Amino acid sequence: MSKNLFSSSGLAEDLIRSIVQMTCAEMHLKTLYEKTVSEMENGLADLSDGGTAVIEKANAYIADLERCADIRRKMMLKLFTMFDGDKDVWCMVKHLGVANMQVWEAWQNSDDDPELLELALQSNELFVSYITRFLGMEITSCSACLSDMLKEPSEKTTVK
Repeated sequence: MSKNLFSSSGLAEDLIRSIVQMTCAEMHLKTLYEKTVSEMENGLADLSDGGTAVIEKANAYIADLERCADIRRKMMLKLFTMFDGDKDVWCMVKHLGVANMQVWEAWQNSDDDPELLELALQSNELFVSYITRFLGMEITSCSACLSDMLKEPSEKTTVK
């Protein structure tokens, strides 16, 4: 009998959330890098030291972005290898996860705009459909339900 490693910790759920957050961190680092470069190009950066500090800052953003991307790829690979899913939708999971998070944050900042809430719910539904394909198992947008499903022993929820 295989050991079910997903039961109490909600490992798959935690990895899904971590992947989305790590991808959001990548996007934020990319934005910080682009802002820093733009400030240098448009004379808005302090270049009194010949630009050394600003260039080091930009390079640090790129290095951190690469580290985040590497960690996120490893998390996605770990999640993928736990199941028997469709690797062709790998990037869609990443992009839809970020879109889902961003529209949710837009709704949070909107003073409860019902149209943004509906878009957030639709985005989540699309994300769930792609994470389902990626994993090769039906999941639900309810994280407690997903954890409960993973506690049930089956061919799809046991470690290979």
